[in-house]
Amino acid sequence: MLSQRICKVSLTATRSNTFRQGCIAPALIRFASTTDGQEKIYTGSLASRMKAVKLFSLTTSITGAAVQPTLLEQSMKVGGTAMAIAACGVAGFFTIVTPLLLHFVTKKYVTELYFNKKTGEYTAITISLVLTRQETTFKPEDVTVPEVPGMFTSFEVNNKSLFLEPSLFPDPEHYVKIMGYDKPVDFKLNLTEAQDPQKSKK
Repeated sequence: MLSQRICKVSLTATRSNTFRQGCIAPALIRFASTTDGQEKIYTGSLASRMKAVKLFSLTTSITGAAVQPTLLEQSMKVGGTAMAIAACGVAGFFTIVTPLLLHFVTKKYVTELYFNKKTGEYTAITISLVLTRQETTFKPEDVTVPEVPGMFTSFEVNNKSLFLEPSLFPDPEHYVKIMGYDKPVDFKLNLTEAQDPQKSKK
């Protein structure tokens, strides 16, 4: 009887410890995800499609590079050197140029944007050529808005162009702050000559 009671007590203790661990573990994970100070404030609508397209393009490029020797050999047998050069040129174009062109267009697109309340910094996530995450950390004072924005360019940070969709911000104040719309407007009027009539006569 005494052994059965001891077994019951140990079993109850084991279950309670397991229950406590099961409750504490998610809480710790939740706590770790919020203590870093990063808050997601923006998600690009084309992020998943862009990743899928770039993955497909990268896969076809690797496959095309792998079959280049076979294509060259078969083209030499069928049409000689001219045929081989033409076939390899077309295949090489789609193997190399297409991923580079796609990356040139999509490298500015911000898939995610985080805000650190402690430091007041923003972290923009973009996709590299090989589908890795690239982080660009900046503050609103580091942002330069070009007078004539380029293609898929909202602003620049250290000569790096980034593109955001204003309508996707749940809190538009972040977009206003990043773009500097909360600052006084500088109309860049040349008032020095108007104030000095002697210089204007000269």
